[in-house]
Amino acid sequence: MKRAPSALVAIGGFGVAVATLSVATTAAIVLLAPQPPAVRVSAAEAIAALRNPMPGFERRIVPEPLPGPRTAVLEAIIASELRRPVGDVRVVSSGAKPLGDKAATVVGSVLRADKTDAPPSFVLVQRGRGRFEMVSPGTVSSAIRNAMIGLPVPAFTASVRQSDGRWLSVAPARPFFARWQVNILIALAVSLMLLAPIAWIFARRLTRPFRTLADALDSGGAVRIPEEGPRELREAAAAIAAMQARLAAEAAERARMLTAIAHDLRTPLTGLRLRIESTPEPQRGRMVADVERMQGMIGEVLAFARDAATPPEALDVRAQLHAIVDALNERTAAIRLLPGDEARIFAPEPAFRRAIENLLRNAVDYAGGGEIGVQRIEDRVLISVTDAGRGIPAADRERLLLPFERGEASRNRETGGAGLGLSIVRDFAIQWGGDFSLGQARSGGTAANLLLPAA
Repeated sequence: MKRAPSALVAIGGFGVAVATLSVATTAAIVLLAPQPPAVRVSAAEAIAALRNPMPGFERRIVPEPLPGPRTAVLEAIIASELRRPVGDVRVVSSGAKPLGDKAATVVGSVLRADKTDAPPSFVLVQRGRGRFEMVSPGTVSSAIRNAMIGLPVPAFTASVRQSDGRWLSVAPARPFFARWQVNILIALAVSLMLLAPIAWIFARRLTRPFRTLADALDSGGAVRIPEEGPRELREAAAAIAAMQARLAAEAAERARMLTAIAHDLRTPLTGLRLRIESTPEPQRGRMVADVERMQGMIGEVLAFARDAATPPEALDVRAQLHAIVDALNERTAAIRLLPGDEARIFAPEPAFRRAIENLLRNAVDYAGGGEIGVQRIEDRVLISVTDAGRGIPAADRERLLLPFERGEASRNRETGGAGLGLSIVRDFAIQWGGDFSLGQARSGGTAANLLLPAA
C-alpha cells in the first residue's frame, strides 16, 4: 500500500507553489511594464518657478547650489531672461545626461571630418546646409534663446544667487508615488487578487481532512473517524479510532459490571425486605423505606447501563417529546409542550427518553409541573425544561449535577430520589457531544437546558 505524503511535503509544496506563482507574476509585471518616461522640464518653466511659486516645482533656499554636472547653455538662457550675471545662475542635471553632453556627441561627429577640436562648452548653430558654427554659451543669440527656452529637456535643478548670498533653488516636485509606481502597485494588487482564490482553494484542500476529523470527534463517537489526508493525520486518526474503540469497550465492560452488581444486589435486598416484615413498628416503616430507596437506586443504575448499551439512531425531537409528555400527563396534566422548531438529533432513544423524563419528573415533583420547548440554534438543538418553583441557588447548581447529590427540598422520603437524575442527564449530554446546565427561569423557577448537536 502506497504511503500517503507527509504534511510537511503537502504544506511545503503549497508554500513553494504560492511563492513561485507570486515571484513569477511579479517578474512578469516588471519585465512587461513599459519603461517609465523621464521627467522633462523647459527653461521657461524653471524661470517661471524662480519668479513665483508654481505647481509641480519645489522651491528652497539653500546655502550652496546643488553639486553636479552643469549645463552652461541653460545657465546662459536663464541668466539672460532674469537679467542676472551668468555667475549668479547654476543649472545642474537631475540624473539624465545633461544637454551639453548630447550636443557634444552630435558636434563631435560633425567636427571629426574637419579634424577640429571642440571646446568643452559650446552651442552649435546651423548657418546653412551642411555648415555649422560654434558659439560660446554666453553669446547665444536671441533666436537660439527663443527656440530653446520652451524646449523640454531632462529634469534639472536651477539655482539663483540671492542678495544675502544664499541660493533660491527650484526643481520638479517628486511625488511620493510616481505614476509608474502606482501602475506597478495596481498590477501587483491585481496579481494578488488572482492568486488569492488559488491559495484559498489549496488551503481548503489541505485543511479538509482536519475539518473532517474535528467533525467526527465533535459528533461524540457517532461517526467513524476518517483516516485520510497527510500521513501524520492518518496516523493520528488511527490512534484516535483505536482509543475510541478501547474506551467504548471499557465503558461497555463497566456497564456490564454495574448491571451484574445491581442485579445481584436485588436478591439480598428482597430477602432483607421479607425479614423486615417481622420487625415491629415504628422501626419496620423506616427500614422498609430505606430498602425501597436502595431498590430505586439499583433500578436507576440498571436502567442507565441498559440505555447506554443501546445503539444510537436519528430521532425526531418534537415527536419524542410529544410522546414523553403524553405519557407523563396520563397521571397528571402538569407538563406543557411549547410550540417550537423541528429538529433531529443522533442518540439512543432509551437514553434520550430517560434524560427527558428525569427533567420532567423533577419539574413535577418539586414545582408541580412545568413547560418544555425545543429551539434550533444553528447546528445545535436546545431543549429547555422550565418550572415556576422556588428555583435552585446558583451555588448549588453545579453540585446537583454530581451523582448522589440532592437539594434540601428533596431530602424527605416522599420526594427524595437517589440523586442520580441530573447526573444521568449530564452524562448523556457529554457522551453525545452536547452540554447540560441549570439556570433560572423568567418566572423565578428552574431552567434546565439540554444542548445537543443536530443530526
